[in-house]
Amino acid sequence: MAQPIAPDYGQQFLLPPALEDWVPKDHPVRFIREFVDQQDLAKLGFAMPISLEGRPAYAPGLLLKIWLYGYHHRIRSTRRLEVACRDQLPLLWVTGMITPDHNSLWRFWRDNKQALRELFKQSVRLAVNAGLVGLALQAVDGTKIQAAASSAKGWTKEQMEKLLAALDDDLGQTEKQLENEGLTLEGGAYRLPQELERKEALRAAVKAGLEQLEQDGRKHYHSKEPEARRMKCEGKKPFAYNAQAVVDQKHGVVVAADITVEETDSNELVRMVEQAQENTQASSAVLTVADGSYGSGGQVAEAAQRQLNVLVQPQDGGSHKPAGYSAQDFQYDPVAGTVTCPQNKQLNYVGEANQKGQQVKRYRCRVKGCPVAHLCKDSRGRRVIEIWGHTAAVQQTRQRLKSIEAQEALSKRGRIIERHFGHIKQHDGFRRWTVRGADNVRTQWALINLSINMRALHKCWSKPKNHLN
Repeated sequence: MAQPIAPDYGQQFLLPPALEDWVPKDHPVRFIREFVDQQDLAKLGFAMPISLEGRPAYAPGLLLKIWLYGYHHRIRSTRRLEVACRDQLPLLWVTGMITPDHNSLWRFWRDNKQALRELFKQSVRLAVNAGLVGLALQAVDGTKIQAAASSAKGWTKEQMEKLLAALDDDLGQTEKQLENEGLTLEGGAYRLPQELERKEALRAAVKAGLEQLEQDGRKHYHSKEPEARRMKCEGKKPFAYNAQAVVDQKHGVVVAADITVEETDSNELVRMVEQAQENTQASSAVLTVADGSYGSGGQVAEAAQRQLNVLVQPQDGGSHKPAGYSAQDFQYDPVAGTVTCPQNKQLNYVGEANQKGQQVKRYRCRVKGCPVAHLCKDSRGRRVIEIWGHTAAVQQTRQRLKSIEAQEALSKRGRIIERHFGHIKQHDGFRRWTVRGADNVRTQWALINLSINMRALHKCWSKPKNHLN
């Protein structure tokens, strides 16, 4: 009768086991080591420490491999990485049983943020060389991810103004009391009590916050994370950052990744498309699709001016009434400078007006007895059409969207980019930044997307008789 399989803790080895045998040949950690070893870390901008005395510093390549392994396996805490270096065989293998502490890991992050972002670009170029990037169809989108700081401790503009008034009153009374006692603030003749010093520091922080709100034109502020903003995120509105990405259709490789503190995507289209072109070193022939949140008139016009091949539903130019004609139903001829209504009648040019810092041409309908006036004019029998600098480009985009090919390409947007964000949030469990400040968040987003690219590269690398250059 066979015995159940159980470990024999007293078993002896004739020869000591080799660490090399404990990690499978196709394990991701082997690819991570090869990927890092092929990089010129100094050229990428990584700090190369030189120890003239005392204990030698850890090699940058060693710490980088630990970080890449951690993000590949959803370990993003320096303390958890420190424990993993002692507990997980793949990390024991890649580190050669060296166990850096969490402070060394964090200092490496702190000193190499720009270099880590450059490493993401290297993964894009490697994917292009390996044929994993089709350079035919790409999609751009953004997702809101909650900031590390507690949203419950944020301030509104009204709360800050009330708090500042209370602090001014409290500190003003204290100063008068000290002056009555014959003391003066000048020359450091006395020192505020510790409690009042904290209030003075708080007042300075509140003033700085109000100045920042005035500069940004917003109404919420977090003293621990002043760059974060209130954004719609998973049914709530916490402090968050807007994470942007451009994903290639062929194998889901991320060709551009960045963050913005803006709540909307309306100013991000051109910036992200150009970043993708720079990273892939591709021409403008690559088609990039985006949803309507990117379709601001200014971005559509700028993309056309820079000859970027983008496809986006322009944001509505406004409507006159629910069942009537909207502004987009009127055709503008930029060469002749004329506007034609849906009834093929030309409108009269009535001059220009300055709106939002732009010169806007105005055209008015003066046709009497029009059979569709009830669909067009208001109760006073007027209709004015405004022509902005981006109107011609928006019209061309709308005309292009009428083709079957354009509609088919736009319909693939969700399958390309939404799946990417779903994988990050659901499979990788990344729903909140673990670092603070826009610079740190930008670096973490680059590492998150680098890990996505590394998985695609690892699949190619692990195939028989395959290698990456």
